[in-house]
Amino acid sequence: MTIRRLSARARSVLSLIRRHGQVSRAVLIRESGLSGTAIFRATEELEAAGLVRSGESVIAGRGQPSTAIHIEPDAAFSLGLSVMTDRADVVLIDMAGTVRARREVTCPDMSRSAIIAAVLRFGDDFFAASGLDRRRLQGLGVAVAGYFVDPGTVNPGFELEDWALVDLGEAIARDVAMPVLVENIANAAALGERLLGTGARFESFCYINVAAGFGAGIVVDGALMRGRHGNAGEIGGLFLSSGRVTPNLATLRDCLADHGVHCDGMSDMIARFDPDWPGVEAWLAEHQPSFSYLFGALRFTLDCEALILGGRLPRALARRIVDAIDWPENHWPIRRGRRAPATATMVAHLEPELSGPLGAAALVFHRTLFD
Repeated sequence: MTIRRLSARARSVLSLIRRHGQVSRAVLIRESGLSGTAIFRATEELEAAGLVRSGESVIAGRGQPSTAIHIEPDAAFSLGLSVMTDRADVVLIDMAGTVRARREVTCPDMSRSAIIAAVLRFGDDFFAASGLDRRRLQGLGVAVAGYFVDPGTVNPGFELEDWALVDLGEAIARDVAMPVLVENIANAAALGERLLGTGARFESFCYINVAAGFGAGIVVDGALMRGRHGNAGEIGGLFLSSGRVTPNLATLRDCLADHGVHCDGMSDMIARFDPDWPGVEAWLAEHQPSFSYLFGALRFTLDCEALILGGRLPRALARRIVDAIDWPENHWPIRRGRRAPATATMVAHLEPELSGPLGAAALVFHRTLFD
């Protein structure tokens, strides 16, 4: 089933309905600023497309009861793939944003053809088992650990040579015969956290993605801020240019090895991580000043509601880092006894193998149905 092109008004209203799951027309009128007639026409258009349905009447303030509008979860689906230096994961979500299936699709050489073939098998398995129409699949979102050099073209680490400097959107679309959207993994993880994690509590936040590399995803007024080239949040370069060490999991693994703790790759270290391992304290002592510098820089630059530390960083370690942030103004005189309002500091809720592919899958809906 291919969903026909929706009007801009219907797409805007659909986004509100998806956020609530079930909502009255009265609430839609209040939150959208549209007239009752406009909301009625938009919901009629969405019902005709099979994306929502009208249900029982609900009380929404004074006056007559208002008809509840429900999202139709099975009306459409999307796939999301995250590709890190040593791991790949795929999820399938429905219109409501619920994860219906997920699978690790890592292969030894991280080759593009092998991983995409595994993604297609995963999708086929879901639709065969569910009995749902595969034509409801709207597209594939692909999140890769790297920065953009052109639209759809990323420059990842050397471990992902097969994904580098090619138009991934165009190349993968030929193999999967569906729309493909490409994003960097920090941006995708921020969207995933916004959908089902800690970020759902905030309209504006910065998601700090610590993995083999270091980056961030920025959400402003509920929307991803990508920048001119898609590289907003490429904050790793801040450390080298300021003479500070860059905190990432590669340096953690090296520090652990120096202290006698040997891990068989990044995934093994993350799976077995013990906060009491020798070397953890040494890594924190060396890298905590970099985290404090970064959190201060982001707070002063963005003035967002929250800074969320996530990525593949073990959550016990992330909590220690967040709790030990030394804000720059702690060392300044207090003007008239008042400081600027504080920014919340949080640890990401979603596991790192979920936030990236979840955000990539959500991107498909945002670009095709909700924008």
